[in-house]
Amino acid sequence: MFTIKKWEDLTITDDFMFSQVMKDEEICKEVVEIILGIKVGKIEFLTSQHEIEINPEAKSITLDVYLRDEKKVINVELQNGHRLELPKRSRFYQAAADIDNTQPGGTYSQMKDNYVIFICTFDPFLQGKAFYRFENFCLDCNPPLPLRDGTCKLFLNTMADDLTLLDPELKLFYDYIRRGTADSPLTGKIENSINELKENREVRRKYMTYTTRIAEAKSEAFEDGFSAGEEHGIAIGEKRGITIGRNEGISLGITQGAYQKAIETAKKFLSMGLSVEQVADGTGLSIEEIEKL
Repeated sequence: MFTIKKWEDLTITDDFMFSQVMKDEEICKEVVEIILGIKVGKIEFLTSQHEIEINPEAKSITLDVYLRDEKKVINVELQNGHRLELPKRSRFYQAAADIDNTQPGGTYSQMKDNYVIFICTFDPFLQGKAFYRFENFCLDCNPPLPLRDGTCKLFLNTMADDLTLLDPELKLFYDYIRRGTADSPLTGKIENSINELKENREVRRKYMTYTTRIAEAKSEAFEDGFSAGEEHGIAIGEKRGITIGRNEGISLGITQGAYQKAIETAKKFLSMGLSVEQVADGTGLSIEEIEKL
């Protein structure tokens, strides 16, 4: 069975609560500013769980937090489970945001600087760093020549052992993600926001709807997998022409069908931002199998 976290137990590291807290413009600006180390101007657009659809036939994306000011467009994502495709996902997010922010007839010089930020509760590159910043450089030049195309991808390893190189305010933000210790004005605001949200019946109702949809998706996937497996198994058994073969075929078919459906369900859960552990708990697959996805 898929384990649904109690509403009262949610923290900033839960995707739903993170997106709700970041709807607060003041909190969102401060989080982005301490991560980028620069000031964010007046926000023109701020939304949570924003969907960008490039065209009806292209892959659409749903962004946790998506905002822009006069010169920058910024996407902030919370990641709980280690996912190998994060680098290419960041590439796609930046491309989609560029298209979303480029007006017909606009010039390239008018394009905004584009930042993608992944706040991870794990080390995405296994190098022990607390902060990974990627920009484009020509490696054939010495020193490397910056492309200056206005793009930047940042991955925060909030579980890093060594935080000494971080800005003090950012370190306190990491501590809050790790242990829930609200020891700064910003993390205090976040904690207060979470407490207020937990008293909000409308937001709680949205969370229950969100978790119900996940549970329904799992139930439908199981039923589809069982049905497909049974049909496949009967076909195998009938082909063998004996009762024992039919029974074995049903068993084999159900197993194969259920496994394939578990794989598809795992992909859906991963696209929702669930952690590897949550997906394993919800599908019955091993952590190794899910990490391969």
